[in-house]
Amino acid sequence: MDRNIPIFPARYYLKVVELLQQRGITVAEILVESGLPIEKILQDEDAKLSISQIERFVELCLKYPQNADLAFELGSTLKLSSHSLVGYVAMTSETAGQAIELIAQYFKLIIPNFQLKIRATEMQVFLSFEPSMSMSTLNVNFHIEAIAIAFYHNLIELLGRNHPPYHVYLSIAQPRHLQKYQQLHRVTFHFQHLIQTGIQFVLPITTLDIRLPMADIYSLKIVEQRCQELMTQLSNSDEMEAWIRMMLQEAYQIPSLAECAKLLNLSTKTVQRYLKKHGQDFHIMRMQIIIERGKTALIETDKSITEIADELGYSTSANFIRAFKTAMQMTPAQYRHHSRITLD
Repeated sequence: MDRNIPIFPARYYLKVVELLQQRGITVAEILVESGLPIEKILQDEDAKLSISQIERFVELCLKYPQNADLAFELGSTLKLSSHSLVGYVAMTSETAGQAIELIAQYFKLIIPNFQLKIRATEMQVFLSFEPSMSMSTLNVNFHIEAIAIAFYHNLIELLGRNHPPYHVYLSIAQPRHLQKYQQLHRVTFHFQHLIQTGIQFVLPITTLDIRLPMADIYSLKIVEQRCQELMTQLSNSDEMEAWIRMMLQEAYQIPSLAECAKLLNLSTKTVQRYLKKHGQDFHIMRMQIIIERGKTALIETDKSITEIADELGYSTSANFIRAFKTAMQMTPAQYRHHSRITLD
């Protein structure tokens, strides 16, 4: 995947620039070295950045010791209106439940490398924010903290300050600025409490029924229609193939056609039709990437064939061996042996 494809909204990182300036940090060198087109960002509110630009930018920012709390402060600045149309969809919803469902549906328009999943029981609702593609650990953790704090403030905007108390669980380690978390209203944060990388908000199920003060059915319909247009624009652009290939290559777990379509808010038939039009087939693309991941694991790690097969989503190692041999005309064990002899 070309990590230089611009897909991330630049508006959030412009706020980081503002925070740096407030802290007396000269940003010119950081912007040049990370390749952020600051003039373009200032002129175009819909400007996009690439993964490589963002990773480099965040790494440079966090080299300053005083920026340990930068993600926390970034999240604190992100109001619902910061999320453009998705924020307005949430604000004009009738209930908190409807707002959260719509945020999850259009979360890709907020930040494309995370997804929001909703699960409810009789007593609680679980909102899980999980990475949908790989970034460096430093960058993933930065985005986890920013998303958690931003969503906390967004819930206050939606529900008011008298909402029921709730808990938030994060995979990141307890930060040095823990006292800032402890000062937040009617919420308890728990660090290193998730096995899977990400965030989980756990709220009382009654939260979903809270009526929102700015509910406006007519405005909601108009804004949601525009969100749908933005989501489907991808299917009419040359970026769709690159986006799908990126999801296949960068995701922690290689997604299925249905999972890719869901992330794009498109039907599986629409995705297949687009790829066919451009001479591509999803299942062939997916298999190519699985084999490439397998080859990398065989060469660069000492994991067993069974472990690699399991990571690639195969139910048995025999299925992986069969698929690998079909693609490479040799078994995984033979490929590993041959590759290491060649390297030696």
